[in-house]
Amino acid sequence: MTDEDRLPGDRPVRRAHRGEWFVAGVAFLCFVNTLSNGYVYDSIEIVERNPLVHEPGHWLDLWTFDHWHQEEGLTANRDLLYRPVALASYRLVRTIGGAASWPQHLVNALLHGAICLLVVRFSRKLLSEPRVAAIAGLLFAVLPIHSEVVNDIVGRTDLIVALGVLVALLAHRRVILARATREVVGWCSLAAVAVFCAMGAKENGIAVLGLIPLFDGLWWLSRRSENQGKTWLSWHTVVRLAYLVIPAVVYSALRYNALGGRFYQQPALSKTINVLVGAPAWQHILGTIQAWGMYWQKTVWPTILCPDYSVNAVRLATSVWEIDVIVGLVVAGAIVAASVTAWRRGNHSIAACAIALILCYAPASNAFKLIQVFFAERIWYLPSVLVAILLAAAVGPLMRRRIGMAVLALVLAVMFARCWVRNSEWKDNASLAAAAYRDHPDSAATLVMYGNFLATSGQVERGIALLTRATQIDPGFTVAHRALGKAYGLQGDYRRSLHHWQVAEMQFPGHPEVQTTLSAVSEKLSASADSDLARLRQAADERPEDVDAELAYLQQLLALARHEEVLTRQVATESRFAEDAAWQQQYAVTLLYAGRSDEAIERYRTCLTLAPQNIGLHVELAAILMERQEGDDLLEAERLLTHVQSLSSEDAYVNVLWAELLALRGDLFGALATYRQVLAAIPADHPQRKLWETRVQVLGGQ
Repeated sequence: MTDEDRLPGDRPVRRAHRGEWFVAGVAFLCFVNTLSNGYVYDSIEIVERNPLVHEPGHWLDLWTFDHWHQEEGLTANRDLLYRPVALASYRLVRTIGGAASWPQHLVNALLHGAICLLVVRFSRKLLSEPRVAAIAGLLFAVLPIHSEVVNDIVGRTDLIVALGVLVALLAHRRVILARATREVVGWCSLAAVAVFCAMGAKENGIAVLGLIPLFDGLWWLSRRSENQGKTWLSWHTVVRLAYLVIPAVVYSALRYNALGGRFYQQPALSKTINVLVGAPAWQHILGTIQAWGMYWQKTVWPTILCPDYSVNAVRLATSVWEIDVIVGLVVAGAIVAASVTAWRRGNHSIAACAIALILCYAPASNAFKLIQVFFAERIWYLPSVLVAILLAAAVGPLMRRRIGMAVLALVLAVMFARCWVRNSEWKDNASLAAAAYRDHPDSAATLVMYGNFLATSGQVERGIALLTRATQIDPGFTVAHRALGKAYGLQGDYRRSLHHWQVAEMQFPGHPEVQTTLSAVSEKLSASADSDLARLRQAADERPEDVDAELAYLQQLLALARHEEVLTRQVATESRFAEDAAWQQQYAVTLLYAGRSDEAIERYRTCLTLAPQNIGLHVELAAILMERQEGDDLLEAERLLTHVQSLSSEDAYVNVLWAELLALRGDLFGALATYRQVLAAIPADHPQRKLWETRVQVLGGQ
């Protein structure tokens, strides 16, 4: 390469490559103690037990199944994620290194080292300052927030995305410099493969399709003296970027096929999974800024790291004066100011880095579309490449003095130590769950994680206590009800076990494990209740017009989870009891337990025509409509509750439903005020008090 062929940043730098390898070595050492860790958290199901990873003959299937295909039918919130490149890497390592976990952890640590090497190289090419580039690489290498990516074997998705993006950018840069056609083809081919790997490893890899044109424009601008007045947006630019179409089309076709004729499907979310669910627009905006501020704070120093930030691990912002929101706004303002200043001074790289940071972060920011998480450290791995460069550029001038270098060395050493401490907490599920519970003892997801571990490891009573708290925080948390069903089964309390399995089936019908367990537990309980059932059935048969006798028999069957028997009998007896509101109400309840909520709603409406002044029916129907939230459901629920309040304005449960309706309408402060009125009016030992206090916290109150 001649001097005329170089871009800024290409001037010879002695010992540059040795510096890159030094940074890579530091990055590897930062996570070398992960090699003794086992399969933990998601890696158990996605890597260790995944047939696509450990069974022979599945190499082609990697490209035709989604990431969570083994969870099909097992969860209400399964997201259709297509990540074949990551799955292929797990399988390749398993094939070469065997079933042990250490080869998988070794690959993660090596990938992190390779990425840090590329961060140094990319920074040097971008900023033309070897010292700043080295600082950027060292910062990226030891940021403790990255421990949530490198420790988790499944975090390799983010590692491959970052690797693919950096390789693609550096290869595209060589495309710009190439003189011979053979060089252009070679570098375009490498860039195309890297682009495909980035997208095929994780969905946010699509950001690479915006990053390459962005930096292409930056590098074109840096050579404008050679472009003889030509504009960047020209036919030559289109031709130069045309190769991006190939990986984009191939990936899209594979994804469309694997996801059954879809490119993307957003599952039903709950507030437990993402606290932005159901938030009014103003709070959604605040929450997006809040998460941005949280990422920056955890970049500087994460006092708490956690694999799952759900309800009560994160309290959604309700004011612009909250610290996370303030940090988010201040950082955003500082980046904009620094970018404008640098641009005016002729340094366009800082502005490009700021735009690239937004491109990397936007797909998972929840700003445009809600995803499965509100906040997760792993999301920050790719954006933090740009964060490290921006931070290095900011502190670079201070490193010309010894005191600056000493402070930097101390900061890096402290971050290095923080990573080692966190690495030890990822040793196994026991230590990870205990650490999560220590940091977030009121988080629903954390309570389920730790409670399930305790229950299955012999500490059943303690596990049940934590799982029960999770259902109090979010009664609709299906996973918690399943875990409680298992825990009570281990304890031999089949009556309570059956109840939670029934709730789980009602919330998400058709789950194979739930249906199998429901049947088994029902048989156990039915064996001891045969005489009572026989007596109740005999009474119902002997008095065919006695609705009370019929209802007593149906309710006993339902208590034993014999839903189909109840429905069959109700179909047979409808001609006799169709005009009875209590019988119709029981029919609606049975349909709810069977997971047929749409039919249950129609039955409740029939009930109201038979008993228009029945407050209980109004309340039950309003609650179900608010749960479904389709069409005019909320409007109908509002009419029902308005009517009930006119009859019984002091009913605590009615007022709680009204508070929830206000929250769904976006009147968060009205909802909180109503909840506080309810709590002020009920006694301290009220059975629902703890649940409603928790709900106030979830909505953002104190």
